Amino acid sequence: MKTLEGFLGIRFGASIEDARSIIEQRANCVFDETNSTDESLIYYGINFGGRDTLFILLFFYENSFSKASVYIEPKLESQVVSLYQDIKAEINERYYESSEDFETYTTPYEKNDGYTETAISLGKANFSCFWSFTGDKKIDDYISLRLDEELRIIINYENGYLTDLLIKKNKSNNISDY
Repeated sequence: MKTLEGFLGIRFGASIEDARSIIEQRANCVFDETNSTDESLIYYGINFGGRDTLFILLFFYENSFSKASVYIEPKLESQVVSLYQDIKAEINERYYESSEDFETYTTPYEKNDGYTETAISLGKANFSCFWSFTGDKKIDDYISLRLDEELRIIINYENGYLTDLLIKKNKSNNISDY
């Protein structure tokens, strides 16, 4: 089985400086300095998998690259499911055929009823798929693919160990508000 070592040439664990140096070499890359932080970098204009992206987020735990999120929006809402299926097939081809593939509907919607995009936008239909890779700290690394209620395709590349630490840190910070 293949391993997941990073995203777009940025190895998991890379510093913010190294990640910026690598991603900013991509054509049309625009860094959002205003909205980026010490824990997340935002980029616009990057082509990913032959497709334009809305934006790409890079997340860091204590200056170590832990996760990337790619947001893609189809040109037409009616193309969102077919584009999702195309991207899923490409990831399957690149890594392996995922058995963690979900398409669920909530009443009154059902598969092939002609209202799939409406159901997705109302949170009544969910499309998601996951690929798991053996990680270095006994926590698996992941690629996940899903559709959100805004009819965007979101692809996540995660180092399980570093992302788990980042989630725990953010949760601890949030709980301290109470």
